[in-house]
Amino acid sequence: MESEGTRDVRPAVGDDEPVVISSLVVETAPERAEAVARALAALPGVEVHERQGHKLVVTIEAATVEASHGRASSFIQVEGVTGVSLVYCNFEDEYAARR
Repeated sequence: MESEGTRDVRPAVGDDEPVVISSLVVETAPERAEAVARALAALPGVEVHERQGHKLVVTIEAATVEASHGRASSFIQVEGVTGVSLVYCNFEDEYAARR
């Protein structure tokens, strides 16, 4: 699969709101990897960066930790997803710097 990175997937986060960026590895049933990648890429704030066999490298951008967690938790409901592992979570400090 080619990188989905060229698509603008920024969430509806205003300039005056904090941003949480999470990176995950999503495991899929081997025969469903391509369909899962398309389904996840269609979700707001989600970008699929790479597919390696039945594993996908995914990022989520959200306004809050709760929103990021909710989006990641919803992945398991996508047909073909067998596991979701959080790799990294970053809290942008630009919001605090503007206050």
